[in-house]
Amino acid sequence: MMMNTLSAETQPHRMPNAPLPDLSEPGEEEIRRIQRTMVVKLAEDDSNAAEELELKHFAAQNVLEDLIGRAGTVFSVHKHTFGIVLYGTRKELTDEAMERLGTFLDSCLAKYAKVRVRIGIGDPMDTFLDLNKSLAAALHAVECRSSRCAADATHPFVEEAKALLRRNCGDGVSLKSIAKQLFVNPAYLGRLFKSYAAVSFNDYLVQVRMEKAKELLMTTDMKIYEIAHEVGYRQLDWFYKKFKEYTGYSAKEFKSRRL
Repeated sequence: MMMNTLSAETQPHRMPNAPLPDLSEPGEEEIRRIQRTMVVKLAEDDSNAAEELELKHFAAQNVLEDLIGRAGTVFSVHKHTFGIVLYGTRKELTDEAMERLGTFLDSCLAKYAKVRVRIGIGDPMDTFLDLNKSLAAALHAVECRSSRCAADATHPFVEEAKALLRRNCGDGVSLKSIAKQLFVNPAYLGRLFKSYAAVSFNDYLVQVRMEKAKELLMTTDMKIYEIAHEVGYRQLDWFYKKFKEYTGYSAKEFKSRRL
C-alpha cells in the first residue's frame, strides 16, 4: 500500500507510516489494483569521473530501494536514471500522494546519497502493457521540470558548505577545511561552487567575511582590528584592502556612517 510521508529526519530509511483508515465505503473503482510509475533522474554536474558517477548511482539506488521497500519495484534505466513502479489502488496512488512521495524521495536522496534529482510521475497503469507509455510520461515530466528549475539549480554539498561558512568564517577556514568536514575532495567541492554558486569558493568566503564585518561595524563597538580578527584576517592591512574593494569605503568610513 502507499503510505503518507514522514519526516526524513525521524525515519531516514523507511517508507512513511500507513495513513489513518478511510471508513467510507470504497467503490469498485477505488479498490481496483493499479500501478503507477515514477522516474528519478540524477541531475548532471561538472564531474566527469566514471568512478564518481558509479558511486552516486549506487548510493541513490540503495536509498531508493530502502525507501520504496515492498511498495514497489526500483530498476535502473541507465547510469543517470531510475524507474519505479508502485503498486496500489486508485485511491492510494492519487496525484497528490505521488507528489508527496516525490518530495520525500527528493529530500532523502539529497540528505543521504548527496545527489540532486529531478522526479517525474507517470500515468496510472492497468497492466504492464502500459509500462512504456507511463514511463514516457514520467520522463517527459522530468524534462519539463528540469527546464523550469535550471535557473534555481543547487547542490547539497554547496548548500552545506555555505551553511558552515555562515556559522564560522574565522581564521583557519579554507576550502580544504570545509571539504574535510563534508568528507569530499577539495578540488571537487571547488568545481561544484563554480557550477552551482556561479562564484569561486574563495570569492564566496570573502563575501561572507565582508558581510559579517559590515554587520559588526554597524552593530557593535568592537575595534576594527578586533573585527578583522573575528572574520578571519590576521593582517589588518589585508583586511583594509579587501573591505575597501568590497564596499568602496574604508572600514573607518563605513563605521562612521552609523553615527
